[in-house]
Amino acid sequence: MSYVAPEITLDAFHCPFCGTYAHMDWSWLSNNRKGQNIDYLEADCSRCRKSSLWLAKEKRNIQGYIKPTSGEMIFPDFGSAPLPEGDMPEDVIKDYQEAASIFSKSPRGAAALLRLGLQKLCKHLGEEGKNINEDIRNLASKNILPPLVVKVADTVRIAGNNAVHPGEMSDEDFDHVASKMFDLLNFIVKKGISEPKELEALYTMTPEGPRKSAETRDAKSKSDSA
Repeated sequence: MSYVAPEITLDAFHCPFCGTYAHMDWSWLSNNRKGQNIDYLEADCSRCRKSSLWLAKEKRNIQGYIKPTSGEMIFPDFGSAPLPEGDMPEDVIKDYQEAASIFSKSPRGAAALLRLGLQKLCKHLGEEGKNINEDIRNLASKNILPPLVVKVADTVRIAGNNAVHPGEMSDEDFDHVASKMFDLLNFIVKKGISEPKELEALYTMTPEGPRKSAETRDAKSKSDSA
């Protein structure tokens, strides 16, 4: 199913801890120290039982019950971005998680960090990591990534450049583009790293005889076409 970002008082969303779409049990936590009336909420994941902490910014009385109408997740500090794919390289995860932590406050900064993460990811996939535009096109020409990713990456590259050198994109544009960049990085990891690894594991599970025959035919085919 599609990713459902954490949002205050939603009955269910993708947990920021375990990444599972799960029901959330909400409870109020209030802080009235020194005359301050600050309201916090706790959301318990029904799957992993870990709790996220939320600050209620606005609230109103609905049929005798006080309910928050807006707020933000303050722990964990991942923002509303999906969790990084399990096979994402460590140096890319670092940029990804930093971008997630500042996304709600600075989509422009998040876009710049994700562009940096994309450059590093291209290097892990065998490219130079200097020009995202060229790297993505090379990966598509090698059938490592589907061709449509080229069009998406063009938008990412523009967003990244504008994130460092402010251009004509509005804050709303950055908010939309940066949110899609999280999905793009995860998609590229899935297609370029996870799926090949899964296929390799399946291949090694096949009987040795047929596997060697297939390798011999493949080598002969390459030799004949050379």
